[in-house]
Amino acid sequence: MPTAGTFFAVGIGAGDPLDMTLRARQTLEHADVIVAPVKAAGASSVAYDIAAQAADIRKIPVIHLVFPMRYAIDYRHHLQSGILQPVCDLLDAGKNVAMITLGDVSIYSTAAYARHVLAEQGYPTEVIAGVPSFCAAAAKAQCSLCENQESLLILSGTVTPESVTQALAKADNVVLMKARRALPWLLPLLEQRNLLETTQMFCNVGMEHEYIGSPHFETDSYFTTLLIQQRRK
Repeated sequence: MPTAGTFFAVGIGAGDPLDMTLRARQTLEHADVIVAPVKAAGASSVAYDIAAQAADIRKIPVIHLVFPMRYAIDYRHHLQSGILQPVCDLLDAGKNVAMITLGDVSIYSTAAYARHVLAEQGYPTEVIAGVPSFCAAAAKAQCSLCENQESLLILSGTVTPESVTQALAKADNVVLMKARRALPWLLPLLEQRNLLETTQMFCNVGMEHEYIGSPHFETDSYFTTLLIQQRRK
């Protein structure tokens, strides 16, 4: 029986192919099989299309795994349903498998859930870091996420008014990822606290229809992030 292959969770950056690291490119190009996340069966993979612009991977076999873009879903439970079995079969055959994920693997990443499930089953795994979307956005906006003794807190899009209020009481600066659904109540809350002036919105960073600027309601992008800076003027 062959030695099990290794599962690589690979962060490819926020969206611009030029932000993909050399380590990520090398890992993908040397993989036996690539796993690409899709939001529905038959859909194309945004992450794969971005990675393919920076790495020579078009000839490598691809498995598509469905990860619905929902704000409240238990992805670990989703992955226990058997959709990882093709990946397990490849690893059992000694193949090295690389799963692509946007941003960084350690921050709200589907690849992190897959890596966790496979590691629990005893497969060797490795993580390849990528540029997080809010870091790429801050670079494009030429602003600091935190300076001097400032603190930074990161929240997901499943927040409530109470959790945002608590976060603002604890941290100087707050990053709210996948924030689109929260905008109808979040922007009035920030206005009441005189924070709209020091809040920036980032949509589709590094991708088509990129927006970096003042927060507004007119966005339908799942990839919407807010940077709220309380002490900065």
